[in-house]
Amino acid sequence: MYTPVDNRNAISIDAARKLIEENIQPLTLRTEEIKTSDANHRVIAEDVKANHDLPTFRRSGYDGFACLEKDLDKFPVQLKVVGDIPAGANFDRPLVSGEAVRIMTGGYVPDGADVVVMLETTKMLDDDTLEISERQKRDNITQIGTFFKQGDTLLAKNTEINPGGISLLSAFDIQTITVYKKPRVGIITTGSELLQPGDEIVNGKIFNSNGPLIKALCQENGAEVVGYTQIKDDPELLKNAISDLQGKCDVILTDGGVSVGDFDIIADLAKSADKMLFNKLEMRPGSVTTSFIDKGIIYFGLSGNPGACFTGFYLYVEYALRLLEKQQSRCRQCLGTLNEEYTKTNMYDRILRGQYRIDQDHIEIGRVGGDQSDNLNNLQRATCLFEIPRGDSITPKGSVLRTWLLPFK
Repeated sequence: MYTPVDNRNAISIDAARKLIEENIQPLTLRTEEIKTSDANHRVIAEDVKANHDLPTFRRSGYDGFACLEKDLDKFPVQLKVVGDIPAGANFDRPLVSGEAVRIMTGGYVPDGADVVVMLETTKMLDDDTLEISERQKRDNITQIGTFFKQGDTLLAKNTEINPGGISLLSAFDIQTITVYKKPRVGIITTGSELLQPGDEIVNGKIFNSNGPLIKALCQENGAEVVGYTQIKDDPELLKNAISDLQGKCDVILTDGGVSVGDFDIIADLAKSADKMLFNKLEMRPGSVTTSFIDKGIIYFGLSGNPGACFTGFYLYVEYALRLLEKQQSRCRQCLGTLNEEYTKTNMYDRILRGQYRIDQDHIEIGRVGGDQSDNLNNLQRATCLFEIPRGDSITPKGSVLRTWLLPFK
């Protein structure tokens, strides 16, 4: 019989997240160089500088005609059209007084020209004679270096790159970029009740749904899963599984074995760790979610109940994974307005899985499916978590509650 962990002191959600933040910063951030085209949602490890001016040539802001400002002293004015400059073309001589060239948006403005007249203010009198009917308010020319000068910072260190950033770097032909390596995660799912995929269904046994859930959540939220295993409730098997992951991981995640019974092997393991962060939380479900640090690895013991596992991941593990890359959580905390009365009460704050919708001046939230922690019926459909305050009073419709909008939903 295993000895359950003792001295469980419940702390708040915010206190637990603060402990994670205070203790995860010292972990080493490793870097690697990758293709810019593969860098979406990766975090830049050093400032990226412009290797040339942008634009590198004077560009036309409109379809029209490039000419000299001094020729536009009276209207209408007639100029000789001496060429065309489509996008991507050059013009091999300076423009002189009395001349104009047809030019496309983004086209090269030749030397000598200092204004682009918009097409709408012109007409062709014959094949090479242009008439301009009104003065331009601007020169309609984007000058060299308008957007960036050589040496300017394009993207700062610790920026999470997105498709817009990839576009920007590509404009400077920056083909590789140095980023932080993804946090390395090992996942151990525990439970003597777990079947292997393909096993025959028998009484008392269930298929492992938490393991695939945790693995997919880790990958979706930017982690590299370097180990994934399923074991029975056995301290020696757990010890061996952890030994296999040590030196390979920044984070080790387990599910199950963290409650208050005789087979709480994760909770028991936490007693010998280098530093306990928390082993009880003032929340339902998942009050026994546990976190500790041992040998430089941060551990999270998530509940074996799917709903509690799902909730614990977003409130604590996702938060830690983002901190490892010097980023804020993608779970956007806000206030939501409850769309129906909630009658259950609890001594701890209850975190419900729900859906939200933006309704003009507020965010409306409500439950989706059941709220039992062992119910999987809403994990696919949940787009937010929201907090029902502890106490012995019902939570009325219209209550304004702390809400976390989930990423990638």
